[in-house]
Amino acid sequence: LVTISVLSGMYWISLPEPEPEQDYSDLLRSSICIYALQGIVSDYHYHFRLNFTIDGERVEVPANVGFEYNDDGSVLFIHPVHTYDNSGQVHVETVVNTTVTLGDFFAIWEQPFSSEQVLDHAVDETHALRMTVEGVESEAWETLELAPYLSIEIFYEAA
Repeated sequence: LVTISVLSGMYWISLPEPEPEQDYSDLLRSSICIYALQGIVSDYHYHFRLNFTIDGERVEVPANVGFEYNDDGSVLFIHPVHTYDNSGQVHVETVVNTTVTLGDFFAIWEQPFSSEQVLDHAVDETHALRMTVEGVESEAWETLELAPYLSIEIFYEAA
């Protein structure tokens, strides 16, 4: 019994320490983004839809948001959150399972985004901003966690 206890104790002591949980907060703008150009398959891939209505008119999310280019115009890398066309479909493709927010997409796009301003449109005495997620009003704005098939609508309209 003593031998079994000693051997069991030695076994448990020799087990490796669990890896500390990694912080992937800088992932969305890191060199890991070159995966698309090196043929690395993203393990986590989904889409969401983003639409803007500004004073009653649809505004397109441009094609190739999240693409970084070399001086010669060739693609240097693609951020894990990006667009390929102006349909409003946004791709999230990461090599690790990480939380991605709507604020991350706007940071990659390098456009202002908050409950007070979207793109070049700021809240003022005559205009308000509102956002719906799956048709339900949301106040999450930058912190909205993205998920597959979400439909996000942002409205800049008369107050």
